[in-house]
Amino acid sequence: MPVQEWRLALWITVTGIALADVWHPDGGRMALQEGFGRGSSESSLPEALARFARVETPVHAAGALRSLIWAAMVVDLAMMSLAMTAGYLAWPGHNPWQAVLAIVFLWGTSLAARGAYDPRRIGVGSDEFKNIVTSTVVIFTLLASLAYAFNLTVGRQFLIATFLAGLVLLPLGRRILRSWVFSRRRAGAYLQKTLVVGDGPNRDDLVERLSHDRRAGFEVVSTLAGPRSDASDLDQWLDQVESTIRDRGVDAVAVTQTPTVNAEVIRRLSWRLEGPSVDLLVAPTLGDITGPRLAVRPAAGLPLLHLEEPRLAGPQAIIKRGFDLTLSVLLLVVLSPVLLLTAVAIAVTSRGPIFFVQQRVGKAGKVYRLVKFRSMVDGAEHAHEEVLGIGRATADEYAKDPRITPLGHFLRRWSLDELPQLFNVIRGQMSLVGPRPMLVTELPLLGDSDHRRHITMPGMTGLWQVAGRKEVPWDERMQMDLRYVENWSLAMDLVIMVKTVKAVATGRGAH
Repeated sequence: MPVQEWRLALWITVTGIALADVWHPDGGRMALQEGFGRGSSESSLPEALARFARVETPVHAAGALRSLIWAAMVVDLAMMSLAMTAGYLAWPGHNPWQAVLAIVFLWGTSLAARGAYDPRRIGVGSDEFKNIVTSTVVIFTLLASLAYAFNLTVGRQFLIATFLAGLVLLPLGRRILRSWVFSRRRAGAYLQKTLVVGDGPNRDDLVERLSHDRRAGFEVVSTLAGPRSDASDLDQWLDQVESTIRDRGVDAVAVTQTPTVNAEVIRRLSWRLEGPSVDLLVAPTLGDITGPRLAVRPAAGLPLLHLEEPRLAGPQAIIKRGFDLTLSVLLLVVLSPVLLLTAVAIAVTSRGPIFFVQQRVGKAGKVYRLVKFRSMVDGAEHAHEEVLGIGRATADEYAKDPRITPLGHFLRRWSLDELPQLFNVIRGQMSLVGPRPMLVTELPLLGDSDHRRHITMPGMTGLWQVAGRKEVPWDERMQMDLRYVENWSLAMDLVIMVKTVKAVATGRGAH
């Protein structure tokens, strides 16, 4: 191999080792402990400082978390290999194996440096995919620059094909891994035993959320009220927290802020829990407002949370609209045979028009005409309130609706009746993803906060459609639509669209 390629491989290896030394699943804390802790023990601490020593507990989740790290590494390595194979097929010329190995090594090291192998991030949130894509873009930009600067023999087509394949394959691999992790967590594996600390409705709400959805990786094993208001009780309360952690084998402590669990209490608790054995989590009192709108903004020495307005205008909205138009036109072209066959089947099997047109409430409360394939007998809309009432019909009532034709049941099962709404999207009345468009007669059922769902265009699919469609109760539908509006992002839209395909395939809630 030419000298410059050996230099590149050596430089990549040294850089990778340096980056890998910085990264550790425990956020670097273990390295600090090893550096300052060798040759010492807690017994050598002055008695006055002993209460500040961290709580020592068995690391119950450590083995499972390590296996999760290895699983993520194996999946990523497999996807990298496939991406490199795609690159080789695109450019089967001379690609030195030393340079190829160096690329894989640096690619993996970049993923590690971005936290892709932090077990607390694997299978959680959209940041996992964001970190993978960002690492891939950064590394291949660097590699392309180095290949140009050193005049390397690694082909451009090889790098480009590997880069494009990696952008698809690595997120796909993590999506497959995430499905497996979710199934294991539902079975009780890869869960951190969690102690929830706090008082009142905030604590109860956190317990309910963590218990209801195990995908985040928590299992609530105990709860504990906050300390009393007097300062003398704080040390006793902290001792009680430590005792609960030991007795219940707790891996994580989740804190909800209340008048008695204030900043000083949380700080003192964090001192007791310092070390890799127990995680400390603080639940914000901001309801369903999540990551895309929250950012830490230091001010006057305080880490203030900056709450941004929902990003439903400006460049983000332009990108969303462009995405809607492009994909809608593409879907209409690809699915045109399906649209034609469906129209013919409706005309042949039942009397009445092919399309069903109904007034719905759109952005800013503007009423528009929504278009669907007719799945009921002609004139069925006039008996809607008599059959289902207004807004709050159950999934069983939807399934047994006598107005649905035999063909209509098939169309609804596969969501084919929704396809004409692509024309509504093209006309700018709807989006591919958004809150579900409401009937005009359902407006009186909305609370004050529910009307915020109309600050954006309604969508063909949305959060509650992928969560079970008609099986989701009315109140939860409203909460999900509001959560979408408050936390909208392009990444969320993409995730919902992927989940929509799965929801249609399984047919859950399709009535």
